[in-house]
Amino acid sequence: MRPILLGALLIYISGTGICLAEGEMPGKRIFADKCSHCHAPGYEQPGTRQLGMTRGEEKAVLEQRKDLTADYIRYIVRHGINAMPAFVPTDVSPQQLDELIRYLVK
Repeated sequence: MRPILLGALLIYISGTGICLAEGEMPGKRIFADKCSHCHAPGYEQPGTRQLGMTRGEEKAVLEQRKDLTADYIRYIVRHGINAMPAFVPTDVSPQQLDELIRYLVK
């Protein structure tokens, strides 16, 4: 009985957007939802491939970079670059963008 209740609770909480994993940042979930289809690790991802070819392999995977600044991320997300479209506030809210920046800036 307890495993069923725990499973139901986890499903409910995850649907509300509450992060359950210790240390998990909301920005990680936003990255997974909004960015990973192009910027996840792996050369089959178009954003990762493009960054590897134009900026070098050490800058290909966004989640591993240490050189990203908040201003740069905010500008690129809002204005786009090359094949990456701009994300307007209805696509990525200001709060989501702040969380994404907190996640990516190390």
